[in-house]
This record gives sequence, C-alpha cells and structure tokens, in this order.
Amino acid sequence: PCKVAEALIAHKHRAEAVPTLDAMIEKFPRSIRPQQLKGLALARQGDWRAAQQILGELAALGEKDTETLGILARTWRDRFGQSGDLLHLRKARNLYADAFAAAPSDYYTGINAAANSVLLGEIDRADELAADVEKLVGTQARPNDYWATATVAEVMLIRRNYEGAAAMYRAAVDYEPESKASHESTRAQARRLMDKLGPTAQERAAVEGAFLGLA
Repeated sequence: PCKVAEALIAHKHRAEAVPTLDAMIEKFPRSIRPQQLKGLALARQGDWRAAQQILGELAALGEKDTETLGILARTWRDRFGQSGDLLHLRKARNLYADAFAAAPSDYYTGINAAANSVLLGEIDRADELAADVEKLVGTQARPNDYWATATVAEVMLIRRNYEGAAAMYRAAVDYEPESKASHESTRAQARRLMDKLGPTAQERAAVEGAFLGLA
C-alpha cells in the first residue's frame, strides 16, 4: 500500500493517496513510512499545517531521518511563503541543514539548506553548504537529467560563478525543452537567489538568458 501511495503522490493524485495511508496508519500505528507519506501528500497539496503536525510529532518522538526532517523543513518553507516571517525560513534552513548533516550524501537537503541560507542573507554559510553539495554533484551537466543538472547550476549560482551557472541552466533546459513548469520554478528560484547575491546586470542577464523559452 505504501508503494501505491508513493505512485499516487508522484503522479499528483495526492488526495487519493491519503485514505490509503490513513488505513495503513490505523492498521500499523507504529509504522513510520505511512506517516511520512501522508505528511508529504498533505504538504504537496498545500496543507502545510496538517503536514507539519504529523511530521513535527515524528521528529519530537526522535525520528531524525533525512526524509522526515526534509519534508518537515518543506512545511516551514511553505509557512514562510505565507507569513514572510524570517524565523519560519530559518527553521526550514536549520532542518534542511540537520538532515544534510545526518545524511551527507543527500544533495537535495544540502542544496535547500544552502539556498535558504542565501535568502536569510547568510552568504558565507550558504557558500560553505554549496561547496559540500558541489562535492556530490560535481561541476558538469548530468546528461538527460534535468533536476540534477539544475542543482549543479544552483550550486554555481550560490557560489557566484554566474557564467558557469548560466551554462548549466541552459544544459538543463535543453534536456527537457517542453518542461515549462520546471523551467518556471527553476527560474523563479534563481531570481530569488540573485536578488540576494547581487550579480551585475550582465551576470544576471546571462542567467536569465538560459530560460529563453519563457516569457
């Protein structure tokens, strides 16, 4: 049933996954995975409050694995998106950083910790985290892997290698030219980071130019 729920969540049928997971939680109340997945489904539906309650309880009970902390961090980032309260963003960054420290091979939590540090104005801390992520993802495009290549680009952007970031963003876009929604979310994140990093107009234009297919 957890595999079914994972597939439903992956294919954006999040609401349909919740009843399956509720049945699993009732049958196996001590099992962690159904609760994690329910938190993920709720978070992706935009219900950060309910997701935060589930995952916060898991964390309070001692579940400090990278997935629990990573999804919990996402709920705090979503909360910041509504509140604008930097304390909420700092909570998200700290949870991502804790998850990355617990699983240093997980570049997803590492790049989120680095990016949120930029948004907090902690540029030196962001660079340290990005350097650790760079050791995992390298400095070359990942053939036919949009998100891995976009992560390489984001690392370069955070480390203020704007020319390299532009090249990697272009490579990612070229791998999946029809994935406009992915391009939009990637560009939006790059813009948020550049607003804090302060590149020159020419450097910013180079990064923006990678997303030629967008208005």
